[in-house]
Amino acid sequence: MSQEGRTRVVFIGAGNIATQHMRYLKGFPDVEVVGIYDTSDASVNRWKAEFGVESYRSLGRMFEVTEPDATFICLPPYAHGEAEAACIEHHTPFLVEKPLAKDMELARKIHQSVKDSKIFTSVAYMNRYRRGVQEAKRILGKYPASLISGGWVTDTPRNHPWITRKELSGGQLLEQTTHLFDMLRYLAGEVDSVYAYGTGGFVTERDYEIEDATCVVMRMNGGAVASISSSWSSGLKESVYMNFFGPDVNVEFRNWEQDARIAARDMPAPLEIPGDKDIFAIEDRAFIDAVRKNDKSGILSDYEDGVRSLKLSLAANESLRTGKPVSLRDI
Repeated sequence: MSQEGRTRVVFIGAGNIATQHMRYLKGFPDVEVVGIYDTSDASVNRWKAEFGVESYRSLGRMFEVTEPDATFICLPPYAHGEAEAACIEHHTPFLVEKPLAKDMELARKIHQSVKDSKIFTSVAYMNRYRRGVQEAKRILGKYPASLISGGWVTDTPRNHPWITRKELSGGQLLEQTTHLFDMLRYLAGEVDSVYAYGTGGFVTERDYEIEDATCVVMRMNGGAVASISSSWSSGLKESVYMNFFGPDVNVEFRNWEQDARIAARDMPAPLEIPGDKDIFAIEDRAFIDAVRKNDKSGILSDYEDGVRSLKLSLAANESLRTGKPVSLRDI
């Protein structure tokens, strides 16, 4: 901690998602952002201009000079490994943006190092912190869903340096729909197996190397069935949704903010819960408080849990590749 008792934070990665976190952290009176590492001159210069944060070209040098209490890792899927290793070497708790990696081998290696080091970790599956999701978890614990459906349908990403190149991003299932896979696990339990279909040829953008749309069908360990559709080929309007249906329950989430409508057999009227607009602040506050209090109970997704959601995204991609069902036990 600094002399003023503020939590000293550094960032690894200075892209858009890092900027989202930074804007909220700058409003926390008990947090001081003391360093940023990124390989892009343009990114670090923009951060210096907007936030006045010192930049570093060496991870080791940044940790030695700043002596941070916590780290935010905000990197593309293909760039993980070195950042986590630096945090573990310096025994620094970290929050890492999803997805954790492009492959299970690296994620398992990092997970084992995290376990050995016993440092706090948080994976940025922000929907878990929403009030509607928390209430749905309580209701679905009492009235399980038998059928789950969801989707993330939006316009084609354009002028992006890596997201539409599958070897770099892993595609929409890994980079974006992983949020819905994580909600599925959080609210309905673990997945036994997946079967995915994909289509292409509708989007003709240059450097567009991923599926235009996918449908992933899943069998849950508890017996329910689920399906999640994804598309980066809808140019009209973004649609993000998740529905949970059972004999005694109906839970619906809508929009990026996950506005919730919850109905159950013993409820006199459906419960409407607006989505939390400042979800990054809520998620970041939980992580900072865990570090300050040395108590990880407020973190809703640690690295071990995040690996399970990564595994589901990778299983869906493997089914797309092979055209066959994939058991989660084989990933």
